[in-house]
Amino acid sequence: MRVPALLLLSASVVCFSGCATYHYRVLQPAGVPQPVADQPVIIRYDPLEYQLVRDNARLAMTIANPTEDHITLLGERSYVVDPQGASRPLRGGILAPHSHMRMLLPPIPFTFVYPDWRWGWGPGWGWGPGWGWGPGWGPGPYWGPYFGPSFYGPPPVFYNRAKILTPYDWTWNTGLARFRLTYDRNNKLFEHNFEIIRERRK
Repeated sequence: MRVPALLLLSASVVCFSGCATYHYRVLQPAGVPQPVADQPVIIRYDPLEYQLVRDNARLAMTIANPTEDHITLLGERSYVVDPQGASRPLRGGILAPHSHMRMLLPPIPFTFVYPDWRWGWGPGWGWGPGWGWGPGWGPGPYWGPYFGPSFYGPPPVFYNRAKILTPYDWTWNTGLARFRLTYDRNNKLFEHNFEIIRERRK
């Protein structure tokens, strides 16, 4: 069976219009290869090294510590300003010597599963006692179909998922997000600032 060319063209237009992809451009620090998409981009930001890459609908940032020192990302002193201008906290972490940590921007909200308890019935079969009459026969035991719980089977249980939104959670459809990461290295603080735009790929 041959599909009309116009029908194939319409399906292609729908697919391309509904499958938008996005990439990122780093404005600060300067000199970063553009854009950031599926291939990792390395940023050396003394004394650390960052790797940025698109991870589905998020930006993955890997922070590497190539030094011999213990470095702590101070969550209480770090923040992100989302594209709507809202200031959001960042979770902290510990970078041991010659180690790395990874974060998704924005982070994935925590979810939990809970039962819906909607009732339903499934197919099954069962037998139960009954009474019947027939020609030349008096009342007696009769075995026939019995439509009880064993016939329908146990009711299925449905589950829902709910997101737990916290001040750490934000959305990044398009636009500029500003990050300040504050670290402690040998009781001395230093900061790294990023300005990153998420935009639709043309």
